[in-house]
Amino acid sequence: MTTARPDPRLMRHFALTGALAIACFSAAMAWWLTVFLETRLVERDAALSHDFVQSIVDTQRVAELIRQGNASDASVIEFVSHVAAMPDVLRANLYSTDRKVLWSSRPELIGQVFSANEELDEALAGEVVTHRSSGEGDEPLKAEHLLLPSGPDRFVENYLPIRSGPVLVGVVELYREPVALNDAIFNGRLRVWLGAAAGAVFLFLSLMWFVLRTERALREQQSRLVEAEALAMVGELSAAVAHSIRNPLGVIRSSGELQREMGADAPPQLCDDVIRSADRIEHLVRTLLTYAREPGGRDEQSSLDQLLQEAAARFEPDLLAQGKPFEVQLAPQLGHVAVDPVLMAQVLASVLANAAEATQRGQAVRLQASAEGPWAKVVVADEGCGIPPEQLADVTRPFMTTKPRGLGLGLALVRRVVERLGGRIELDSPAGGGTRVTLHLPRT
Repeated sequence: MTTARPDPRLMRHFALTGALAIACFSAAMAWWLTVFLETRLVERDAALSHDFVQSIVDTQRVAELIRQGNASDASVIEFVSHVAAMPDVLRANLYSTDRKVLWSSRPELIGQVFSANEELDEALAGEVVTHRSSGEGDEPLKAEHLLLPSGPDRFVENYLPIRSGPVLVGVVELYREPVALNDAIFNGRLRVWLGAAAGAVFLFLSLMWFVLRTERALREQQSRLVEAEALAMVGELSAAVAHSIRNPLGVIRSSGELQREMGADAPPQLCDDVIRSADRIEHLVRTLLTYAREPGGRDEQSSLDQLLQEAAARFEPDLLAQGKPFEVQLAPQLGHVAVDPVLMAQVLASVLANAAEATQRGQAVRLQASAEGPWAKVVVADEGCGIPPEQLADVTRPFMTTKPRGLGLGLALVRRVVERLGGRIELDSPAGGGTRVTLHLPRT
């Protein structure tokens, strides 16, 4: 019985869809943050420039001269010279309230009036206006952009209203190439995009981890459901056939024993085969019934030393009679395990029976046990044919067997009992042959 595997295409489609959605969201957020960062930095730079220019106006007391349009006064010339000497300034213009250029660092522009200038209109309304060119080279040039120095492909244009108290007296227009500002914007944009990329990767990996963990939990739950269905099937099957099989089976075994004792015409070896086959059927029926019922509670105790010695004593004569060496190494004082002794004996019998059936004459079976702190370690190893690697992970599932005459419940029972105890089972089948079953049992 195999467990249905999830469709790998579903996981692949989910990963692609999730990656695309996260990438789009992260790109949109990064774009919005870079626009916000650039806008705020440019606005802050313009506000600082406005405060600086207004402080020069107040210090040199030229507001009234500018309002009168007296651009030839020495104080006004000194003022505009200071403005034009500000760092990163490409050009400085001084506008009167009637939109006329009173002074410019380019004398060709003095006296001109430029129409259709929305930024200047906003500045004349008292607003600090800023505009940053894209640097793409495809923006239409306005009339006042003429005669700008060639070379810079990204500049900032500031319209800074100047006042005399509450009265607006003019507008200073600055064309600047702010290297520090451009560097700050570039570094900020780079960090935003790198942060968005790192966040997207982290979010995607976290989502995939959660999905894979959920998928693993669902797969385990599905496996338990399949096992529960198998258990219900075993219960119904065992209840239907157990008594019907055991009664004639007892008669067959008794007849074989009677014929062997009376020395009938049948060869003794034939009687032994009948008895051994009857015992095998009895073992299969007992395994079926044992698996069908729930393991006992943890209030029951089993002496592991006694159970291992009894199991070794039970299997040793048959193994030696079949020409299979049986090696036993049991450490003293292994302690107890919290399980019904009959059930634990059946667990050991299932593992040893598998080892006996997997070996041929001359191939050894080994039973080892040791104590490792709070754990008891029981190892059953054989030199048989081994288990194919592709079947190794499934042999502890109900009805999974590599033997043509097996029920596939022996190792399933072992795993079920050991896991209910809080222990674990390990199976190893090297390429050279042989199988090693290790039981880790919590001691009490």
